[in-house]
Amino acid sequence: MTASTGTGIAAETSSGQGLRANAISTRDLVFFVVAAAAPLTVLAGFLPMVFLLSGNIAPVGYLIAGIVYALFAVGFTAMSRHVQDAGAFYAYIRLGLGEIIGSGAALVAYVGYTLGQIGFCAAAGLFASNALDTFLGLHVPWGVSAVVLGITVGVLSYCKVDIGARVLAVLLLAEVGILFVLAVAIIATGTPEGYSLTSFNPTHWHMSALGPLLVLTFIVYIGFEQTAIYSEEARDARRTVPRATYIAVGLLTVVYAFMSWIILMGIGPTRLASAVSSDPTNVIFNINRDFVGSLSTDVMQILVVTSFFAGVLALQNAGTRYLYTMAREGLVPQKFTRTSPTSGSPTTAAIAQAAISVIAIAVFALLRFDPYTQVVIWTNTPTLLAVLLLQIGTSVAAVLFFRKHVTGESLWHRWIAPGLSALLLSGVLVLVTVRLDLLTGLGIAGNTLICIPLILAFIFGAARGRHVRRLRGSGEPS
Repeated sequence: MTASTGTGIAAETSSGQGLRANAISTRDLVFFVVAAAAPLTVLAGFLPMVFLLSGNIAPVGYLIAGIVYALFAVGFTAMSRHVQDAGAFYAYIRLGLGEIIGSGAALVAYVGYTLGQIGFCAAAGLFASNALDTFLGLHVPWGVSAVVLGITVGVLSYCKVDIGARVLAVLLLAEVGILFVLAVAIIATGTPEGYSLTSFNPTHWHMSALGPLLVLTFIVYIGFEQTAIYSEEARDARRTVPRATYIAVGLLTVVYAFMSWIILMGIGPTRLASAVSSDPTNVIFNINRDFVGSLSTDVMQILVVTSFFAGVLALQNAGTRYLYTMAREGLVPQKFTRTSPTSGSPTTAAIAQAAISVIAIAVFALLRFDPYTQVVIWTNTPTLLAVLLLQIGTSVAAVLFFRKHVTGESLWHRWIAPGLSALLLSGVLVLVTVRLDLLTGLGIAGNTLICIPLILAFIFGAARGRHVRRLRGSGEPS
C-alpha cells in the first residue's frame, strides 16, 4: 500500500491491509479535531486564568490566535491536497526539509501527542472521581478513574474509526450545546452592565497583559491540525481535509471568542476582577448557575468529564496513527503496521498507545503525584511546544516543497501565507518559551527537565531516519 500524493512521492509500507479508506467524512474530521481541543474544558479550566492575567481584553486573544491559525491552515491544507499520509506533520516536513529532520519531527509529534494524552487522561480521571463523589457519594481515587477511562479509550480506538467519530460527535454536541444554552440565557436575561465591544478596541490593549494572554490562548487551539492525520482514511481527502481544517479553526475561534465575550458581559467588566479572584475555579459554573440554574450546572460538571474523555480519545487516535506511520517508514518495529482486516484500524498500534498511557497514569498515581498541578503541567506543556515547533516546521516545509514542485497552487498558498505563518508562530514560540513559567510555575531547571523528552525524541528520530536512509540506499531491509 502507498499513501497517495499529488507529486508522485509515496510512503512505502509493509502492511498488506492498510488503513480503512473512505471511512471518514468532513463532519467526522471536524468532530475529531474539535473534540481534541475540548472547548468546554478550555472555557471552564483556562478562561478564569485568562481573565486573571489579561482582564477585559481576553476575547481578543482568542480572536488573534484564530486568525494566525487560519493563516497557518492555508499552507497546511495546500500540502494536504498533494500529500495524503497519516504521518501529517512528519510527511510534510520530510518532503520539505528532508528525511532526517522529518524523522526527528515524527518522533517529536508522537511524543508530544502521547504526553498530551496522558495529561488529559489524568485530568479526566480527577474530574470523573470528583463527579462520582459529588453525585453518587463514591470515593474513587483519580488514578483508578483515569485507568478505566484510558482502557475505554483504547477499546474505542481499536474499533472502526467511524465508531469513535460517532462517540465524539455526541460528546462534542453536548458540550457545545450547553455553552449555547448559557449564551442564550445571558442574552435573554440581560447583562448587569449592558454590552460593550471595548475588548476588541486596540486602544484598550495593554502590552503587559497581551503577552501572557497570547501564551494562554494559543494553547487552546491544539488539535485542529489533526485533520491531516486521517487523510488516508478520509473520503476525497483533497477536499475533505482542507474543508474540515477551516471549519474546525473557524468553529473554535467563534466558540472561544464569542463565549469569552458573552461570559465577560454576563459577569460585568467592572465586576470581573472580584469575581475571578474570589473563586477562579468555579467562575463558569457560578455564572451558569446564576443564569441557567443548578440542574444545568450539574450537567455541565459532568460534561467537563466527557469533554476531557473526548480529548483523550482524539489524542489516542492521533498517537496511534503516528505510531503506525513510523512503523511503515521503518522508524519503529514494523509490527505496529498491523491493521484489522475488518475495521482497518491500526490495532497493534492502538493497543500499544493505550498501554503506554495507562501504565504512565498508573505510575503517576502510585507515586501520589497531583493529577492537575503536576501531571497535567509536566505532560501538556511539552505538547504545546511540540505542536508549535511542528507547525513552524510545516510552514517552512510548505514553502520549500512548493518551490521544488509545480502544483498549480497560487503564490498565496505556496509562499506568502506559509511564510507569514512561520514568522508569526515563531514569535509565539519565543513568547511561550520566555513565559513558560506562566504555564508551569517552574524555574529554568524544571522547565528544561520537562522538555527533555522532546529533545531526546528528535535526536532518536533523526538518528533512526539517517539509519533507515542508509539501509534503503544499500538495498537492505530497515
